[in-house]
Amino acid sequence: MKTIAIKPELLVVLRPFIAKPFTVDQLTTAYLESATCKHSNKKPARQFVYRNMVRMMKADLMLREINKGGWPTYTLSEKFKKITDSKDITEKKELVTVDAPSIAPTAHQKSSTSEAIKDLSNRLSQHKSDMLCAVGEAEEYDALCAAHPSLKSQIQDLYNHARERSAILLGKIKALETLMSLEAPERC
Repeated sequence: MKTIAIKPELLVVLRPFIAKPFTVDQLTTAYLESATCKHSNKKPARQFVYRNMVRMMKADLMLREINKGGWPTYTLSEKFKKITDSKDITEKKELVTVDAPSIAPTAHQKSSTSEAIKDLSNRLSQHKSDMLCAVGEAEEYDALCAAHPSLKSQIQDLYNHARERSAILLGKIKALETLMSLEAPERC
């Protein structure tokens, strides 16, 4: 077993979330609003929060729940609740250390990984399909503007919205492809 340390500034923020699910954004916002926050900008604060969340998930202190069509939510595990209940953690300088399992992934974890990859693949396919629709829509608005210049003022907002939607979808596609390419070597 290896030991991980939970940062006290994060532990203070995690306490209100013991009984309810939360997103990375909610935890980051709570961290930024706390008196113990050591970051002044959202980006480094989010990175700090997410790095610690990943460490906690590896130690089975936090669970990730994938929601179809939305951001994943996280819950604190029973193991985390037992640890925080058993220790009186009031001193802000104290690091809480937890024994984390250092074993190879189980068959269940491999199965859930393959399910996650299948879900990623499905999401990627859906985003690619939506991307083609958005690009086609933008091209059609462009053609309509060329054919009917008098309608340009009415069509321009629709065209801009379709272009913006295609750019967002392109970002989502890139993120999914990057994640899947990182997972591919691990599956071999």
